Amino acid sequence: MDAMAVSISSGISSSRVRLWDAVKMALFFGAFQAFMPIIGYYIIPLLSAVFGSGVETFVNNFDHWIAFVLLAFIGGKMIIEAIKNEPEDGHTNPFALGTLIVMSIATSIDALATGIVFRGFNLDAGARTFVFLAIGITTFILSLLGVLLGKKLGKTIGAKFRRWAVLGGGIVLVGLGVKILIEHLIA
Repeated sequence: MDAMAVSISSGISSSRVRLWDAVKMALFFGAFQAFMPIIGYYIIPLLSAVFGSGVETFVNNFDHWIAFVLLAFIGGKMIIEAIKNEPEDGHTNPFALGTLIVMSIATSIDALATGIVFRGFNLDAGARTFVFLAIGITTFILSLLGVLLGKKLGKTIGAKFRRWAVLGGGIVLVGLGVKILIEHLIA
């Protein structure tokens, strides 16, 4: 759902969204959501075996902070652009490769811990593959629909209100970062 919210705000705040942009964002979000639990399931325990159990503790203690910082950075940049009312060519492009990677990491880093938790279940390889694929495919579909919905909403509000859409999108990203942080700190 975090990836879908980011997708919607990206679609709304962008002046031009091509179908490839929507597919590209959905692919990134889906792939990262599928691979982070795999990394948590296989790589983190391997690193823990080599470097000690501190690796798993580190991931569990800091994944939410990493997500918060990344989302707050991108969202804060969007908020500043909206307040300064910078021209379109100065606008953050949510579909640029670097931005996609950062947002993909930010929305999926907590899935590393999910992969670690999966080790506690006695799932065979087929069940694990199904779960990881289901996570990726579901995220892909929701993200694709989110960008397309955001594009439609962006057209509805028009260029006149795009500045406010960028501001709202930035607030959503910062809010998601805060939500992730609070969920982990309370748990």
